[in-house]
Amino acid sequence: MSGMTARRRYGILVRALWSYRRRQTRLGYLPIRLWIEPTNRCNLRCRMCPQSTPRRAQTPEGMMDFGLFRKIVDEASHFVYDVNLHHTGEALMHRDFPKMAKYAKEKGLYTRLHSNATYLSANTAEQIIDSGLDLISFSFDGYDKQTYERIRVNADFKKNLDNIRQFLDIKKRKKSRTPYSIIEVIDIFPDAQEGRAAFQAQFDGLPLDQFIVKRAHNWAGTYGAADETKAVKKAFTCCTFPWYALVIFWDGRADPCPQDFFGDYPLGDLNKQTIAEIWNGERMISLRERMTAKNVGGIIPCSTCDMLERESLAGIPTLNLKVFLKENILGYRKKGLGDRGQG
Repeated sequence: MSGMTARRRYGILVRALWSYRRRQTRLGYLPIRLWIEPTNRCNLRCRMCPQSTPRRAQTPEGMMDFGLFRKIVDEASHFVYDVNLHHTGEALMHRDFPKMAKYAKEKGLYTRLHSNATYLSANTAEQIIDSGLDLISFSFDGYDKQTYERIRVNADFKKNLDNIRQFLDIKKRKKSRTPYSIIEVIDIFPDAQEGRAAFQAQFDGLPLDQFIVKRAHNWAGTYGAADETKAVKKAFTCCTFPWYALVIFWDGRADPCPQDFFGDYPLGDLNKQTIAEIWNGERMISLRERMTAKNVGGIIPCSTCDMLERESLAGIPTLNLKVFLKENILGYRKKGLGDRGQG
């Protein structure tokens, strides 16, 4: 197994934080976090997701070739600490997902999955747990059948709830501490929050590690329900993604932002290039320069992203600073409290 030592990881994180604070545009280190998309296909059309927008119907769909996945992970294992094995689609629709998770873990990467649980059969649950996956979070917006199925179109409340309970039961039977297991609810529809206590009680005695209620965002302008996602206006805050992360779509295209659902700011192609070449390529440097100058007008998706208006401390978004301290100073990494796409 390869991988990054804790001391080296801490050093790179401090360096990334310092480079971001000083707004350096050509970086002397490589990304420390990846989003790798096994597929952009999804069987649901949730009301708050860009999958439900007309543009999705015009977007080519596909599955990542395992050879491309292996190439990416082999390179990334020398400098990346953790990898999110999901992006715009439902990753478990890829038949090789357990194999992907196992390969990344064997290369020493901290692995995460976010899933809607619709493809979580007993067999898949066994394979995921055996793969060594570090963290899994389930989207479950709504605490009763009517609310849940109104929000998560094409989903079956009972079936998906049973899938998650079955997964946790298998994890308990195997006496496995991993993956760290989370249920996430997006705080977007008021009536979706009723009955939370009764819903959570259904997991009593099962190894559910955390229950999170998240604030919605507008997917960098792709999801246009401003009345439902609009937050209080704050001063411009320079995005952190270009200083520490990279997204790779199912077909090998690279992008700087996990909120860029349709890849509107392409950086390169991992079929033909390396991560290192893309990381300090002309497009990425230009983005860092524009972000530093607070001049993102005309850049899609940055110009329409609501995440560039956040509270900050000493020029650093407070959310990111809290995550950094929790993961690396207070040692909360093993508790799964890391960034799951908030940037």
